[in-house]
Amino acid sequence: MLLTLFFSDVHADDTSIVGGKGANLGALARAGLPVPPGFCITTRAFELFIAELRDSDARFSELEKLDGTDVDAARRAAEAMRASLDKLPVPAEVAAAVKESWHRLGADDPLAVRSSATAEDLPGASFAGQQDTYLNVRGEAALLDAVRRCWISLFTDRAVLYRARSKFGHRGVKLAVVVQKLVDPDVSGILFTADPVSGNRHVASIDAGFGLGEALVSGLIEADLYRVDRRHHRILLARAGDKKFAIRSVPGGGTREEPLPESQRRARALDDAQVLGLVELGERVERLYDGLPQDIEWLIAAGKSFIVQARPITSLFPIPQSPAKDPGLRVFLSFGHIQMMLDPMPRLAIEVWRLFIPAGKDHLPTLRDPPRLSAFLLAAASRVFIDVTPILRVRRTRSGFLNVLSHVYTELARAVGALTARPEFAETRGHALGLVRAVLAIVGPIVRKVPVVLLTGDPAVRARRFDAAVEQIPAAVANRIHSRGSLSERIRQCAIEMNSAFGSIRPFLAVLASGLIAHRLIARETRGEWAQDVRGEVDKLLRGLPGNVTTEMDLAVGDLTDLMRTYPGLAAALDGRSWSDVRRALLDVDGGKEFLAALDRFLDGYGDRTAGEVDISRTRWREDPSLLLRVIAGGLSGEPGAHRRQHQAQVEIAKNAESRLVAAARRGPLGMMRARWIARLCRVARNGLGLREHPKFTIVRLMGAVRPEIIAAGEQLAARGQLHTSTDVWHLGFDELSNALADPTIKLESVATTRAEEFRRDRSKRPPIAISSDGEIPSLSDDREGIPANALPGTAASAGVAEGVARVITDPQREVLQAGEILVAPFTDPGWTPLFVHAAAVVTEVGGLMTHGAVVAREYGIPAVVSVASATERIHTGQRIRVDGTRGFVEILSVR
Repeated sequence: MLLTLFFSDVHADDTSIVGGKGANLGALARAGLPVPPGFCITTRAFELFIAELRDSDARFSELEKLDGTDVDAARRAAEAMRASLDKLPVPAEVAAAVKESWHRLGADDPLAVRSSATAEDLPGASFAGQQDTYLNVRGEAALLDAVRRCWISLFTDRAVLYRARSKFGHRGVKLAVVVQKLVDPDVSGILFTADPVSGNRHVASIDAGFGLGEALVSGLIEADLYRVDRRHHRILLARAGDKKFAIRSVPGGGTREEPLPESQRRARALDDAQVLGLVELGERVERLYDGLPQDIEWLIAAGKSFIVQARPITSLFPIPQSPAKDPGLRVFLSFGHIQMMLDPMPRLAIEVWRLFIPAGKDHLPTLRDPPRLSAFLLAAASRVFIDVTPILRVRRTRSGFLNVLSHVYTELARAVGALTARPEFAETRGHALGLVRAVLAIVGPIVRKVPVVLLTGDPAVRARRFDAAVEQIPAAVANRIHSRGSLSERIRQCAIEMNSAFGSIRPFLAVLASGLIAHRLIARETRGEWAQDVRGEVDKLLRGLPGNVTTEMDLAVGDLTDLMRTYPGLAAALDGRSWSDVRRALLDVDGGKEFLAALDRFLDGYGDRTAGEVDISRTRWREDPSLLLRVIAGGLSGEPGAHRRQHQAQVEIAKNAESRLVAAARRGPLGMMRARWIARLCRVARNGLGLREHPKFTIVRLMGAVRPEIIAAGEQLAARGQLHTSTDVWHLGFDELSNALADPTIKLESVATTRAEEFRRDRSKRPPIAISSDGEIPSLSDDREGIPANALPGTAASAGVAEGVARVITDPQREVLQAGEILVAPFTDPGWTPLFVHAAAVVTEVGGLMTHGAVVAREYGIPAVVSVASATERIHTGQRIRVDGTRGFVEILSVR
């Protein structure tokens, strides 16, 4: 490998040789874009420099131990590495190559010397500002010293900590150096070809200041801000900042701060023509990178614009790509927010849901049809989004949809409302007739059955039929899968079963829908004069609902806790062991066999559940019940039978509420008829809403039938050498798996590895609650009055006030909630709810009134506040907090 390369010899894929910055500058220069001339000192030169470090193995070993959580340890390791490197000179052969290229570039010119790491300016990670830059470098000695200091800056505290947190290795990252002629600018700044705040790809944003750009990049001045509508070439905003000084070159080398006169510091640095010209230049750069939004450092000198750096904007969340060809703005909702699981899912897990959801298919699929993916469930950054545009484009359905959404998930309704209020959305209209036909094809049979369920029959009998279906549907699916001869055929049958499963569940959804409607009808009926003193009883009907599979599961967990409490030696057998070790240890402890028998009975019913259970790739409790054992151990400090007593108390509250509502309904004319109607609605509501978890539980059990086949496929493909590891199976699709199982010559290692790396990068992305087809993520503020100062606002989800010690849990597989603590979590799903048995209250970062955590908290009668922004960052374990689930806020009462 050469030690230096001029930009004309550098290609876009030369990152491993010249680093991210060098590769981008080479690509820009070769494309004819205005880049100041220069050359790169390659990573081979850095390797020769590092090779002189005698204790390199020890130094790198210390760096590789870092996990990014211990700042002091990172600082010590980085400082030791820098101290060792600072003793080394530039290798002689490197110095000779640099001097030769420097003379070719122009030895009399001032230089900009910039670090260019191989893990920098990449599509998945920018690593912006992690290494050093030196400006107005003059002379041979200063150049070589700047190069050496750039190399050493690969190990600044911030760079080491950033790599450790991002799970990048330290040994594999190398540093090249970019040497350019320094252009002394009149104005410089940063251009984002997409709005970095809202994410809108049609809005460019420019920061600008006088002089060199270091003052702006370092945040030392308040820069000008310009925002431009790229579609119409129109300046939306031109706001001059308070630019106190400019950084200028010093004739002898280096830079200085130059105070600006009052007339200039608040004047615009760019006129309109310059602003639009920069946006046009940015669009040229963006086209070079296939439309990927760019973060561009630019400067203007003597009326000419230059680019000194360009990199992808890695902070933008990817836009779901709809197959629809009709024009106009589209709106996508986060499926993860609705399901209370924001983590990324691998390809196969996403495909399961795109097969299951019938929306976007010509008709409801059956076992006779080939599998088809939903056109309205789309993937982006390993998450699933729902395209709700057709519903929103019809005015009447939009208003109804937003009204329902506001009751179910307030923040989601606000986000969708903000996007549909944009003028771009109003430019297109949908066709009501086509929408009605599509919706009725799916929900029509449900809607037709609702009046029958509301008015006739025994709600409890219908609920028991759904209970039976939860067992029968997955069993029938498993039988059909196992009837297939080869593993390839079984995998294909798995896809067919998931594609047609909605049709099996749909007949029972009218019972659940009737429960929701009955509850709303009761709320409407109690607006009358007869109900003035009992209106507060309506929500109490939701306490202790009958037949809720998640509540019954949580009560069973409490029973296991009581059993463990009976035998003190059981808890000690759980510490620090794998599940196989724990199981063996329990067999030798008093009460262990009894406990394991009870646990096995529990797993027979609920073993297909887990935290994040909507992701089929997640290990199930049946395979490893470690989470359950931690929950059980965390509840040992509570009182025996407390969970059953609490649940029964909630049942009594609901029964008393029903009695008071019916008694009040008897008042006045037609009272007896009204009382019978209210009594009927109460029974329908409680039995129907008790089935709320049944559809999802059925799907989870269907996954339990499919998951073993996928695991077997991964093991077989890995054994044949078609995959590197069996777990790579989750990054493939059903068709790919089936075809590879049938044909051993098909190699999938490369595609699986690429997708696994994309999945790893997607972990760091936080999905928005909603996003538009031009990338805008609505910014929602909470300016409510009447909440205490410094309180964290959210959505009131379960009434009551609780005060206690906070326990922040982001991974229930590793952390334990002690009885009586307040659970603070990013989100919860059924796999989390065993924690609710011991919680005094619940706080989550996402969720609405009808999302899982809120419903379960109401059933348990514990206060809950959801949609508390950044709750897991602003609240810390051990703090005393007050949760007001009636008014919707959280107060932090003490520091740690």
